Formats: sequence, structure tokens, C-alpha cells
Amino acid sequence: MKAWMFNRNELTLALQDTAQPELRAGAALVRMEAVPLLSYTRNYLQGELPYAYPPGPFTPGTNGIGRIVAVGAGVQSLRPGQRVALNPYWIADEAVAEAPQVLIGLTGISADSAPMLAEYPHGSWREVADFPASTLLPLDGLDHVAAERLALLAKFIVPFGGLRRGRLSAGETVAINGAGGYFGSAAVLAALAMGAARVIALGRNAQALQQLVELGKGRVLAVLLTGDVAADAAAIRAAAGSGVALGLDMVGQATDAGSTLALLHGLGRGGRLLLMGSMQVDLPLPYGAMLLNNWELIGNFMYTAADYRALLALVRAGLLPLDAVELKTFAFSALEAAIDHAAQMKGLQATVALF
Repeated sequence: MKAWMFNRNELTLALQDTAQPELRAGAALVRMEAVPLLSYTRNYLQGELPYAYPPGPFTPGTNGIGRIVAVGAGVQSLRPGQRVALNPYWIADEAVAEAPQVLIGLTGISADSAPMLAEYPHGSWREVADFPASTLLPLDGLDHVAAERLALLAKFIVPFGGLRRGRLSAGETVAINGAGGYFGSAAVLAALAMGAARVIALGRNAQALQQLVELGKGRVLAVLLTGDVAADAAAIRAAAGSGVALGLDMVGQATDAGSTLALLHGLGRGGRLLLMGSMQVDLPLPYGAMLLNNWELIGNFMYTAADYRALLALVRAGLLPLDAVELKTFAFSALEAAIDHAAQMKGLQATVALF
């Protein structure tokens, strides 16, 4: 089969002929159909990110869509021929307080995750992928949806997991910081699908925010951030009609805490602030305001399997419009071009390689 192999020491990526993986107990072999590309993939391949790479040459690639070729011993529910979504977030299934965890095909997460990276070093950029059965999500009932559209699940599941962790309830007002970004824009649509009465889209790109306003059909309001914390917080509260019930911070690589603080101060009494971005500086919390307003601060990484199943239920019900995303596809053999295109993505855009 064909597989893209990355040499961490030489920082080279090449499409190579390699043996199909052997079937292992507790795992499944999946013939790939489509894989989405992250915007920072080129930076990752150039060794510019502080990630824990798998040992030796390996196949990168996180999420994907494919069909099961075979299942190993001990796999109870999956079956050959079944269409599945590959979920790279693998947590060791052990009854301990803090089980090791990795993102397959990308990085280790916990300090003790090196053995997991060594056990499953290869990701989804290969014709047949080898993943633990616990990371595969059945896509029964979605055979009518094209693989490239289903690959967009990877864009939605991260913010969707955050919204569920933040306990977003139907009828609430939620504000999304970084709404003009890759995951932030998806968070707006996910919040609408979950029944938010009003979504406040925060960002600095007026065009990207206006697109979300139009898709929201009266339920999305935009706040163009100025950098003035007090003024931005007042604008958020004004757009919400009062305070925001849930604020989701999804700003990537921020070097200034101003917009996050504006979101915090835009919360109503008893409001929750969920942190899912990648801010590079500390967040100075106003102790007195946190106390007097009963504000809740929540950190959240990724999502759970239950979150993914709930997301799929929304897609099956037609409540989450995958076709709202502007999609650019590339052939699997043209992955290098896809990586470069992905680096330019903005807002409701996505890049997918097809097998």
C-alpha cells in the first residue's frame, strides 16, 4: 500500500510503498477514504511546534473517514465493511486516576505517553490505517454523505466537546471568542445546532463574522473586538441583552489576554468561561469579580466518545449543516499541496485529501 512517511530527524515527508499493517488484538484495519488537514500541519512537519513526536519514521495524520477491512480479536461491536470516523484522541483504558493519553499520528499529551506513541505511531495518511477499536466511531446511517463532508466532523468535534463540557443548554446565550477561526467558526454552528437562543461571535475579521451572522438567521450577532477590554466587554453584554451564560474561548496562539478577559467580563452572574484555545500568556483573573458574580472557570481538552456520538446524532438529524463549510479537496498523492492550502484556511473553510 501507499503511505506518507515523515522522518522526524531529517524533517522529510515522502509517499512510499509499505506493507499493510498486521491485524492486532483490540484494533481494526481501516481502508481510508478521506482525511482533513490541520492549518498548522506545515509547521508541525518543520519541527516548529513543541510536540512529542512518535519514535522513528512514522505516518502523520489525525482524523479521517474510512471503511473497516478487518477487526482484531476482542473487538465486539465493529464489523468489516462498516464506515467509521477515526478519532486520534486515545486514552489508555485503565482504571487509574490519570490514564496516559495521546493524539495518534500527532503527539503525546501526558508525560507518560511515550509507550502509547510507540505502540501506535502511525496516523491516517496511509491507504490502510491501524487504529485501536476504541477510537473508531461507527457512521451507520450516513452512507449517503460523501467522505469529504464527513471528514469535516473533525472541525466540529473539538468545539462541540467544549460546549458540552460547558453545559450549554437550549435557550442560553453563548459567546465564542475566536469565531473567525477554524474551530471557532465551527463552534458557532455547533452552538446553534445545540439550541442556543443567541450566539455572540467575537473576532477581528469583520467578513468572517458577517458570514456567521448570515448563517445564523437572526440568532447570531457579531462583536468586532477593538482591544479595549472594558469597551469589548460592554459590547458583548449589549449584544447578549444582559450577561452571557457561557463563554467559549477558542483563540489560537494569542499573545495578549485582552479578548479572553473581555469575554470573562461579558458573563452574566453565574456564567461559565470555558478555555479551549492556545493562549501563550497567563490569564490574570479578577478575584473579586469572580467571587461576587459566581463565575465558573473551566479548562477543557478535546472531547469524549459520548460527545462524538452526540455530534453524529445531530448530523443524522440534519441539525448540523456540514455543507455550510467551504471545502477544497486534493488527491491523496497531492498531499503536499493540500498541506500548503490548509495553512491559508480561514473561518468556515476546510481542506481534505481524498484516496
